Amino acid sequence: MKPRAGSKALIREINEALVLDVVRTKSPVSRATITVQTGLSAASVTGITGKLINSGLLVETEIAPSTGGRPARLLELGREGVFAAGVRLSATEAHAVIVDLRGEVVAAHSEPLASTEPAEAAAAAARAVRDAAGGREPKLIGVGVAISGVVDQASGLVRHSGAMSWADIAFQELLEEVAAHPVVIDSYVNAYTRGLLFDGVFAGREMLIFSVGTSLGAAVVVEGRIQRGFNGSAGGFAHSRAITGPEPARPCHCGAEDCFETRGSLWGMQRELERLGHNRRLDPDGDSALIADAAWHLGIGMANTAKVLGPGQVVVGFAPEADLGTFAEQTKAVFVRQYDHANTPPPIFDTGIADPVALARGAACSVLAGLFTASQAG
Repeated sequence: MKPRAGSKALIREINEALVLDVVRTKSPVSRATITVQTGLSAASVTGITGKLINSGLLVETEIAPSTGGRPARLLELGREGVFAAGVRLSATEAHAVIVDLRGEVVAAHSEPLASTEPAEAAAAAARAVRDAAGGREPKLIGVGVAISGVVDQASGLVRHSGAMSWADIAFQELLEEVAAHPVVIDSYVNAYTRGLLFDGVFAGREMLIFSVGTSLGAAVVVEGRIQRGFNGSAGGFAHSRAITGPEPARPCHCGAEDCFETRGSLWGMQRELERLGHNRRLDPDGDSALIADAAWHLGIGMANTAKVLGPGQVVVGFAPEADLGTFAEQTKAVFVRQYDHANTPPPIFDTGIADPVALARGAACSVLAGLFTASQAG
């Protein structure tokens, strides 16, 4: 077979990614362990690690216990070689963080949005990144952005965002023009999931991740990887049809009626309050029946999805504004009850806080992930 153009560079890129990923997950680690884990020759590992040390991606740290001969120096990821930016974009602000190669947040800055016009949102995101990065900007390898809604990462399009009132916006291209850095965009829930996966705690797991806030989202994780589906729409939980009774249908911002978005999201609950004639914000005490109804729909919907996919674990990230009394506890209780007559026990069900920092950090980790998993597309 004739080698394709650039194959040597591709192999070098893949091997460097293999080495970096072993150091990320095993740090601090010896070159001998890297050799065993990657299957590369000792000479190749020595050459690759030397190059990565020179570029600041790896640093030598403590000396490993000697078993005779020259003591080996252990390796870990460098903190000053490269950085990535992450932005959590909402209708009111662009919250940016800067993370080092280990995914640790080293700086942050929030920039208000004058409007949700795509050009204004891109400009605010670029300003937030610049101010957060400061002197680190020359070392930025890219910007990740988390956006509420249906996001096609491969094409760089925001297909639909009720929170931003967007449809088919080429936001990746728009932000790259003003930020002067490569950009990766994704949904809130996928960014939140990426942050969880980057830390290695859930490596190789089969999981469902849900986000609950102004909008809803779901991510499907198979063998530790986010599954995006044929056209990037995998995890389309928010706009699936909810089970409803005889009460009036609830219109959704997507154009349909009675989506889970209308029943379980903060946006949906607020619209129902307004329909009932209440011109105020949600109150955990005064609106307990409405919140219980939202938890009922969410718990059943999440359980139905889990029964189809059979994950070992479900994680639900609640936005800080979704901290509505016992909302999270009620959702979990309804979820677990759906397995009372099932042939298998319910998966592990955990909750977390999907705050702006977690989403922005996850978006930044989407950028870093490219260093640890080389693309083999040719």
